[in-house]
Amino acid sequence: MKRSIRRYVFETNSSSTHSMCITKNNVLNQKSDYIKFRTGDFGWEQDTLSSVSEKVSYLYTGILQCDREDLIKDIKNILDKNNIEYEFEDTNGDNGYVDHGGELFDFLEEVCKEENKLMRYLFSSESFVLTGNDNSESDVSINVNYDHDEYYKGN
Repeated sequence: MKRSIRRYVFETNSSSTHSMCITKNNVLNQKSDYIKFRTGDFGWEQDTLSSVSEKVSYLYTGILQCDREDLIKDIKNILDKNNIEYEFEDTNGDNGYVDHGGELFDFLEEVCKEENKLMRYLFSSESFVLTGNDNSESDVSINVNYDHDEYYKGN
């Protein structure tokens, strides 16, 4: 195995890096009456996921990849309580992909079980997911000037 030193950190390989920002402000300016949970593919690409559908897809794909379907019940309870209709796509075995998604456990557990956090993640334009990789000079650091919760999935 070839080893190299990158960015002053000893590494044996490179991988994706994802950061999740959830505002602590209760501004739900993207609120919707209906959500469809679909899977997606989230790997090395550099992107900002900021729409409701993109954030829902990231969350649902992470749940399926981590075999945490039990969290769907928590999401349904929260959405029901807030009178938001929803549909979960039948994946027919294609659960999508989050590179090294196993590192999402803390993020999934907190977002799916805490009503206020789930609502802020889904429905605030101040909440987003940054995707990228450690081969790039672009960074997935969260640089915002408001209070927020931050999660990082590296590898």
